[in-house]
Order: sequence, then C-alpha cells, then structure tokens
Amino acid sequence: METTKLYPAGRALAGILFLVSGIGKVLGFVGVAAWMNGAGIPAAGLLLVLTILLEVGGGLALVTGVHARLAAIALALFLVPVTLVFHGFRHADATEFQNQLNHFLKNLAILGGMLIVIGAEKRRRAAAQANTPLPQGRTA
Repeated sequence: METTKLYPAGRALAGILFLVSGIGKVLGFVGVAAWMNGAGIPAAGLLLVLTILLEVGGGLALVTGVHARLAAIALALFLVPVTLVFHGFRHADATEFQNQLNHFLKNLAILGGMLIVIGAEKRRRAAAQANTPLPQGRTA
C-alpha cells in the first residue's frame, strides 16, 4: 500500500476512537455525569453534552476527512485539560497509579496523533491551494 493511503486510514482510526467514546457517553449519560460530578466538575451535565458533541462530531470529521484539521485542533485542546483532570496519576493511590498512568500516556499518544493530523492537513491544504501534488513518497 502506498504511504499516501496510510494517512487517511490512520486519521479514520483515530476518529473511530472519539466516535465510539462519544456514543458510549450517550449510552451511559447518567453514570458518566455522576462520575464527572464526583470528580468535582461544575455543570457536569452541560459539559458532558458538549463533550459528546465534540467527540462524535470530531470523530466523524476525522473519519470522513471533512474539516479534519479543525476537528483535530479542537480535540487536541480538549485532551489537555481532560488528561490532567481525569488521569492525574501523580495523585492516585497505589491501587490506581498504574491504571491512571496508562490512561495519561494513552491520551498523550492520542494528542500526538492529533498534532500529526493538524500538520498533515495543513500540508494538504497548502498543496491543494498551490494545485501541486505532494512529493512522491511523502504522506499528507
């Protein structure tokens, strides 16, 4: 497979993660809202609705490639506070430390993926505006 075909596949796989997460929050709305309340999040219900819209909408944008750069920017900005608030492994007790560290690192990896999408989409847009193809062997 050409490397240029790997980028849309990878972007779509990252999008599926957010899409499934958002749908899971819809299906478990009451429990997730209670968990957020328990974590001291103000207006948890409203923030949960906004989170669902971001995850489902951003996930679909990544899967389809429509406004993928904007979605990746929004999701990257979202990941920073979510990771710090919900996966603070530094403050976890001994039984939760490894679990929270794993989630923290997973979110860092996803954040890295969003940064790659942002950069790739910027290059794709620049190439499209210049009406020039990307150099052979380069991924978007």
